[in-house]
Amino acid sequence: MYKALFFLMILGLLSCKEEKASISSTEKTVTVKEPLQIYQLSEMASFMEDMYVAHEHIKEKALKGEAPDTLPYDLSKLHTATFTDAADNDETYQRMANVFIEYEEQMVEDPEHIKQHYNNSVKLCISCHQLKCTGPIPRIKKLLIN
Repeated sequence: MYKALFFLMILGLLSCKEEKASISSTEKTVTVKEPLQIYQLSEMASFMEDMYVAHEHIKEKALKGEAPDTLPYDLSKLHTATFTDAADNDETYQRMANVFIEYEEQMVEDPEHIKQHYNNSVKLCISCHQLKCTGPIPRIKKLLIN
């Protein structure tokens, strides 16, 4: 009788091992994912990110009635930076960029009306993005001074 009980226990253990083997073999089936693709910003996208951060600081100052003495970025990059989609750098964009540069310079040249010039710049960003790349519009709207 002890031999029969011992035999059943061994049989039970062996059947558990087989079951675990089948489970582990299914666990070993792993879906191999492609490596992450790191998105590289174009020159223009990177420049616009820099301007966004700078405008957050300019907004803080403008809310206190202060204007920047100089602009912390090179506005000529609006004409020279490489776009994500080269087709976006068209005549309409170039005209809007020229007006944007005027608005930006007015923030420094006419500090009494900093809020107006600042909002003009931000509104022009929104207008341009409505024509070209609409994705950042909700984020840009946060820059407006109410």
